[in-house]
Amino acid sequence: MKSTIDCIKQIHFLKLEKGDDILNSIVEYSKDNNITSGAVVGIGAVEKACLGYFDVSTKKYLENDFNFFAEILNCTGNIALNELTKEHIAHLHMLIGDIKGVTFGGHVLPGNIISVTGEFVIFETSSELMRNIDDEFKLMLLNI
Repeated sequence: MKSTIDCIKQIHFLKLEKGDDILNSIVEYSKDNNITSGAVVGIGAVEKACLGYFDVSTKKYLENDFNFFAEILNCTGNIALNELTKEHIAHLHMLIGDIKGVTFGGHVLPGNIISVTGEFVIFETSSELMRNIDDEFKLMLLNI
């Protein structure tokens, strides 16, 4: 295990609106506001969702598309920078529930579209978190 300790610099409250893509909105907001690291939490509702499952054997994300209205029961993750390109990366996982309370979850991929509202909070931290490519999994993992 590796760890680091940081402190909260600012707290950002975001209201995503109908038609907004969750992942793209959080990355763009982070770029526009120079947020280089932080924790993300959110709730709301989607009209469609695209959640991934990382297949360790193929080293690829399998996509699960959900084309129905669902509640965002929880969305959590973090923001960091690509160590080489300084590109903003939001790593999020989300749990959604359908009309009957059946839940689905996974890694947030592009294509999670807000239906009514998305209420997200970014807890911006003081230092920069970096990600770099992991040789074994071929993923951009935190470099702590």
